[in-house]
Amino acid sequence: MRKIRTCTGTNLNTGVSKCRLDPEKVKGAILVHRGVKLPADFAVDKAKELCHADRPSRIYPILPFVEFAKEGGEWQVSANGYGPSQGTGISALTYTFTLDKYYPELNASLTKTANTAWDVYFYDEKKVLYGINDGTDLLAGIPMSTVYSTATPHPTSSAAATMTVSFAFEDARSYFENPDMVELDFFPGNALEGLVPVELVKVGSSGNDYKLVEKIGGYDLTPTFGKLIADNATVVTGGASGITFNADAATLTIATSGSTVPRLKAPSVLYEAGIEGIEQL
Repeated sequence: MRKIRTCTGTNLNTGVSKCRLDPEKVKGAILVHRGVKLPADFAVDKAKELCHADRPSRIYPILPFVEFAKEGGEWQVSANGYGPSQGTGISALTYTFTLDKYYPELNASLTKTANTAWDVYFYDEKKVLYGINDGTDLLAGIPMSTVYSTATPHPTSSAAATMTVSFAFEDARSYFENPDMVELDFFPGNALEGLVPVELVKVGSSGNDYKLVEKIGGYDLTPTFGKLIADNATVVTGGASGITFNADAATLTIATSGSTVPRLKAPSVLYEAGIEGIEQL
């Protein structure tokens, strides 16, 4: 018998859930590497751990959102000659969210990775996590062709400095046909933390004194993390044989061997030592 084909996907269902979902305002997004999923045990501690995980398991939160705009995602209809109008597909879909203020660090990072293909989850103010159903037991992220930011880095006469983040859907029709969501038992915004690029900068041309500063803007983080780093000297590579935190000078004295340059280990190692929210690139 020859292979046969069936007309799948044409069955119409017009029923709605017995517990109707009323979508609330989206408060943030979670980016994951293509094909990576949030685990079934996604909870407060797990969320914090994944924010500091090694790539590609790491998650990348963007928050908080204060406004939303949708562009595209409309059904396209046109007539074929003098025949009736027919659907030809769904137009490209982009979600754009406004952040509460302008973040130069985030804008710089999103600009560098604008051509990266991400999967994205959105979460709303009622702790509902949105993704797609890919036929497995785990909620999948929504594939994006690009995620990019648009900044207004200085105030205008009527508005403060701000920025938006836009999410361009890779396949709008697939998203509309396979939406899914799960209700979390915690609010993600209270547990998620993106990592800030930092660097260890030598103080002066001689000696072994260093400061830990943010890569953009140079904000001094030594008073915040100095004691933790000194108490956990193994979080620094480069031959560090001992670390002392000078609280008065807000410096780290790092004893190195030879001409080696000290640097922080991976965020996953830092997280185990209680050092959160930073990464030396």
